[in-house]
Amino acid sequence: MVLSTAAGIAGLALGAQGGLAAGAVAPQPVDPFLLEVLLSPWARGLAFVWGLLWGSFANVVIYRVPRGMSVLRPRSRCSACETPIAAWDNIPVISYLLLRGRCRHCGEPFALRYLMVELLSGVLSFSLYMKLVHVPLVEGGGPQLVTWLLWLAFGLALLVVTFVDLDLWIIPDVVVLPMAALGVGLAFLQPQWLGIDGPEALLAAGLGYGLFAGIRFVYLRWRGIEALGLGDAKLLLMVGAFTGLPGLVWCVGAGAVQGLLVSVPMLLLGRNVANSDLHEVHGDDPELGEEDPDAGVGGRRVPFGPFLAVAALEFVLVRDLIEGWLGLPTRP
Repeated sequence: MVLSTAAGIAGLALGAQGGLAAGAVAPQPVDPFLLEVLLSPWARGLAFVWGLLWGSFANVVIYRVPRGMSVLRPRSRCSACETPIAAWDNIPVISYLLLRGRCRHCGEPFALRYLMVELLSGVLSFSLYMKLVHVPLVEGGGPQLVTWLLWLAFGLALLVVTFVDLDLWIIPDVVVLPMAALGVGLAFLQPQWLGIDGPEALLAAGLGYGLFAGIRFVYLRWRGIEALGLGDAKLLLMVGAFTGLPGLVWCVGAGAVQGLLVSVPMLLLGRNVANSDLHEVHGDDPELGEEDPDAGVGGRRVPFGPFLAVAALEFVLVRDLIEGWLGLPTRP
């Protein structure tokens, strides 16, 4: 689901005109040497590799953070034989392919997720570079390098949330809450970087959290069940802080529609959308997040977080198109 969606929106991103409208900058002169470097194929390749490297780190976060482990120590190791993975066996994508997805020492297969996250991160970084650096330079504007890095960080956080929620049914507070604070802070201090001002970021973040927290409260009060988890509410807190009101509207609406289109057929066929073992990690640790109690079909449950995250990624990559579909004016 995530890989096919990313491939589709990456193609749309490359075909869309201009960069993220909300992060656009006025045309400005650029040093000829810098212009040549940033427009070179090497720069585009480096953008992809940069994403692969951060995708490798995202895999560490996905595995270790929900288990209360440090993301810095110890070194990566095989979960089966506990042998530390050598640096040459830890090169993003290349090592996975050369080792055929297995541990060099014990032959235990590594999860396909490791390869997927690295490739998705590379595609994301490359797509954002094209939108925010390459295309603006071709059109006579200035490179938005800081904006590229910020949206990449946001996208990586969404990838982490997606795979943690699919695996363990939690949304880590240690990922979404600092990112939400960063988004609001940047909106007040440097609004041109994300394209929204402080009041809008604060309002969107509050509405996103309040909407899902309110639904959760109503269901708890009147039916005695949790229709949504607070993890989803905190995810919308982050999305609203970075994307403002248009992004929040798209994330909730498109996330719900895409969630139904994917999950209902799978559940009716008796297939799980996510890991069905909800006892691997408990979500009641306030530093990690809360277990996602989203409802399903026939006693099965579906995590909503991944669909919200995919919708948010769509908004980041094809914001101009989405704002046009929503009938919103393009922001200067």
